[in-house]
Amino acid sequence: MAATEPLHVRDALDKLVNQFSDPLSFLRELIQNALDAGSREVDVWVDFEEGEGAKQTPQDRGVMILRVEDWGEGMTREIIEKRLTRLFSSAKDGDRTKIGKFGIGFVSVFALEPDAVVIDTSREGEHWRIVFDRERNYSLIERDEPVEGTKIRVMVNATRARAEEVRTRARDVVRYWCKHVRGEIHFQGDLVSQAFALQAPCVVERPGEETAIVVAHPQEPGEGIQGFYNRGLTLIEHRDQVIPGLAFKVSSVRLEHTLTRDNVIEDAGYRACLKQVRELAAGPLCKQVFAMLDAHVTQGKHPELREYLYRAAAWHVQNTSSFPREVLASCVYTQPSGAAVRLDQLIAACKKKRVLFAGARSPLTDAVEATGELILALKPPTELSEEAQVIQPDEPEALLLLHAFADMAGLKSKLRWLPQELCQPQPPTGAAEARDFNPLLAGVADMIREYGGKLSGVVFGHFDYPESGISQQVAITQHALGELSSVSEVKTLGMSLFSRRRMLVLNADHPAVIRCMELAQHEPEFSSYLLVKLFFLGDRLDPKVDAALAKHAMERRCRRSI
Repeated sequence: MAATEPLHVRDALDKLVNQFSDPLSFLRELIQNALDAGSREVDVWVDFEEGEGAKQTPQDRGVMILRVEDWGEGMTREIIEKRLTRLFSSAKDGDRTKIGKFGIGFVSVFALEPDAVVIDTSREGEHWRIVFDRERNYSLIERDEPVEGTKIRVMVNATRARAEEVRTRARDVVRYWCKHVRGEIHFQGDLVSQAFALQAPCVVERPGEETAIVVAHPQEPGEGIQGFYNRGLTLIEHRDQVIPGLAFKVSSVRLEHTLTRDNVIEDAGYRACLKQVRELAAGPLCKQVFAMLDAHVTQGKHPELREYLYRAAAWHVQNTSSFPREVLASCVYTQPSGAAVRLDQLIAACKKKRVLFAGARSPLTDAVEATGELILALKPPTELSEEAQVIQPDEPEALLLLHAFADMAGLKSKLRWLPQELCQPQPPTGAAEARDFNPLLAGVADMIREYGGKLSGVVFGHFDYPESGISQQVAITQHALGELSSVSEVKTLGMSLFSRRRMLVLNADHPAVIRCMELAQHEPEFSSYLLVKLFFLGDRLDPKVDAALAKHAMERRCRRSI
């Protein structure tokens, strides 16, 4: 029994045939229909049958056959005549277990301009073959033999070379659109289905029948896949576009594609899915990131993920309004002593708009830590410029998290190297050392008082501790030896009547001071003049001051000689 008629709505049909930018997208539509028909497996093949007299060359002409075979529920004559061959007639509308909605996807098989389309199908004891010709007319033929499910062949006269090109492209099309469907999709016998997952160090999943979500931080910045799917069938995939810095996949029956299948409809279902993505990121993913960063900082785990973890943590600082308690307790840095720096401590320090760092433990870092001020153990540059106003750590990956606080606290300009901020000379090592310095100390005290400086005394100390910011100074002033002092105040010397007296501390580790100390055993006046001159150099030394100091030294020297 046969019947022939053209497909209806010719003008609309021409537009629908070419509704997709890629003609091979019809494979997605056929696979979608197969899944909706209950098939758990779909096989796709692209074959080439040689013409007569073929010589096995790329230019040989023959027939390219694209086959899509499923083992679903098949079709009866009523389905064929009222749904398959009638535009805008679909049983899927309102059924949220089906992906399609418009019932027009099948016509996209004609985008390849096939010479014939053959469909074999059986259902409820009926066995049919539908044959479409090049003009899209169809014949309905009753078959004697049953077929399981539905088998579709799209036949196109083509060269061998074109068939090979289409086979390559078709594999990519099937893999892109159908890789996550709930079933086995084979292309040329190879399984193209993939687990609904993301490959990244930090990943969280929320499985579900109606909505399944996986969220991760991408391995590389800007490389995050952001995909929307319905029952695993791709609706659209972006790259770092919807939620910058995050990778995610969400498959939900609440998501629907546009008529042209080139985007997802941004309706209430779409917004609800994105809300769940953000909740997963702010909750479980955030906890995972900071737990791994804590393990890295405190136990040395995941050294290869150092930059990744700090970048992920920085993302959460920039995108999370509040942190769970266990996240706030996570260790994100260490201090030079090895003490942990928790996230809540870092946040508090950032709000004070000053965070210090040092590359090595020293008596200075211990003293500063004892005050409760935060110091991060970060390496300064190997080569330091004397002209540098602000030294930045030589650990760009660790700075990612700190710079995330920049907008909140202006931290980017307030992260300072400890030796540029504070100093702490260490006391003498013993009485013998003090005896050696006494002549120089007395001479320096006498000369500065003669000059008019307000001194409470002159002592010496050791400036040469790790990463000292005063090791090149011959002397500094402090209120008391060994206190924590601001580097910006170490040359302060009061001259007025109401100036507060300060103590002058000589650098016992400086070569010039050591030489002056040795000279002071025989020439205390001359050695004191040299040392005071070095202390004033670059600050208050001028010819008039120099002359006054030299005169005072000569007068003292002459008195001692009489």
